[in-house]
Amino acid sequence: MALLITAALTFSLAVTFTLTSAKQAVACQIASKLPGKWYSSDDRLSRILVWVSDSCGLYIQAYSTCDHDATKDCVWDKGRSKELFPSKYVAGARYAIYKWNNASEQLLLRPESTGLSVQERIDWSSGATEHFTVHMHR
Repeated sequence: MALLITAALTFSLAVTFTLTSAKQAVACQIASKLPGKWYSSDDRLSRILVWVSDSCGLYIQAYSTCDHDATKDCVWDKGRSKELFPSKYVAGARYAIYKWNNASEQLLLRPESTGLSVQERIDWSSGATEHFTVHMHR
């Protein structure tokens, strides 16, 4: 009998936790304008996916037009997702950093009334720095 009661309580807590985290994720997604698929005509950053985790963290996957096939998008960093962090400098903006063997690249996402702008800063190992902005739409 005690085992049955323990099992029932454990199941009840698991269901409650799952429902609570699902509600929290939905609330986080509604509160943010970033989650979803974003596209651009720029080959350097042709698409990004932004989603909300169960703990309200925002994550990104970035894509560029593939070098070997311009009709496809190739995921950055072997598909590893990056967490977006709040910018201390730009209200409402979020950023992620990618580290490559020859550069460090920062993406700063800024929601706009007509879409999303992504400011990129690339710090090359050679010491050179490159800046550009990509405008994205859904």
